[in-house]
Amino acid sequence: MSIELFPSRSTRFRTDETPPPQSRPDLAFLARPLFLRLTEALQLVATLLHECRKMENRATRHERSWGVPKLFFADRTAQEDWQAKQVPQATFPEPFVSLLGTSFPKLMDAWDRLPDLLDDALSLLAESLDVRRMARAILGFQEAALAVPQAHELAGILGMPEEEIWLVIHPTARAGFRVALEGVADIAQLHVLLAEQLSGDPARGYLAGRRPHFDVLDACQLSIPTEGVVATSRFQFYRPEALRPDGTLPVGFAGTSNWYWGHETLNVVPQQHGERILLIGEAVLPKTWEVNRRYSRIAAEAKVLDVLRSAEVESWLRTRCSEYRPPSIPMKRAA
Repeated sequence: MSIELFPSRSTRFRTDETPPPQSRPDLAFLARPLFLRLTEALQLVATLLHECRKMENRATRHERSWGVPKLFFADRTAQEDWQAKQVPQATFPEPFVSLLGTSFPKLMDAWDRLPDLLDDALSLLAESLDVRRMARAILGFQEAALAVPQAHELAGILGMPEEEIWLVIHPTARAGFRVALEGVADIAQLHVLLAEQLSGDPARGYLAGRRPHFDVLDACQLSIPTEGVVATSRFQFYRPEALRPDGTLPVGFAGTSNWYWGHETLNVVPQQHGERILLIGEAVLPKTWEVNRRYSRIAAEAKVLDVLRSAEVESWLRTRCSEYRPPSIPMKRAA
């Protein structure tokens, strides 16, 4: 049974006293027929694209029969001359999709309806986690989206990890946090949200340091237009295999092979015992980037569910690092 980790966005982001909109579970229920129609349309479009590819292969078979690859000649001069004489081709699946219309009217109808169905579905998916939960429960929906390049944004949203627990460990600071995420698409966005959520009083288990500027936080969190907002990384994100036998992270650029990069989706972070494990350290070389959210319509949030004690972090490191030795605590001298 799924657990509601976040309150309704209608209460978190409201700035007036107007009555709340229709409840999110009702909206999810009403969205289901649209998602079912879109699933069927995507499956039909996948078949149409397959037919287009077959037609393209037949059209180029003559070129291949002469043993000359479609876009390559052994002689550079001949290759350049051939490319210069080519008429620009329409983007696949054109011109083949237009030629198949009379032969496959049902497939063409799905192709014509797809843009409007996708736009409606993306708008609904941005409304709440309840709607996305409903969409992910529809059998074959994500697989159908993955099979159609025109639905890459839909496939990414359906595959976005939500309602999961993240264990974030800072081995050097002996700090750890259990975090829940909603609407977070990639590592770059996670950098900003964690820098906000994990910063605080070290006496309470948080990490000392500067929080992101509110413009950067809003750009990464709210579904508002942004342009020219620049973020700077506060932490370095590491894969679990970066952890060394003594419980430390690589120094400097020695750990680059185990860094996470901003363009990567959150699915690259592995799960262990039902939690996604993320190791963090101080930024080796703080990176800056212009905020350009992958799914700008979806509001995002990170929420700290639990702050681990130093002893809990040490125990976690000890079970994974054969040479781990907790730092000694100096004894107080008698007065």
